[in-house]
Amino acid sequence: MSSSDQQENTLGGRHPVDANGLKIQEVAAWAVAEYNKKQGTNLKFEKVLRAEQDGNIGSTTYYIDLEASEDCKTNNYYAQVIEIITETPIKELQKFHVLLLGDEPTPVAN
Repeated sequence: MSSSDQQENTLGGRHPVDANGLKIQEVAAWAVAEYNKKQGTNLKFEKVLRAEQDGNIGSTTYYIDLEASEDCKTNNYYAQVIEIITETPIKELQKFHVLLLGDEPTPVAN
């Protein structure tokens, strides 16, 4: 098992993860698409700025600061997604909002 696989499967506690990891990229892009679907917007996922996850038995919560654009305007957003582990994993967008200038970044767990 690679170190990134081990990091993905770590339980108990919020911790930083690689913002460029394939799973984080997939979850972030999904969060933007889900937000678009719910709000009728047309945001385009650009990149993950930072990410954390909290693994529990049966689910993983992702905390992601990301960059997305719409009509040539780029903003930073915060997304919180829970993925419930079943035969076919289920994702739920718990939070999604713009990070305003001066907003504190998502806190890193100790």
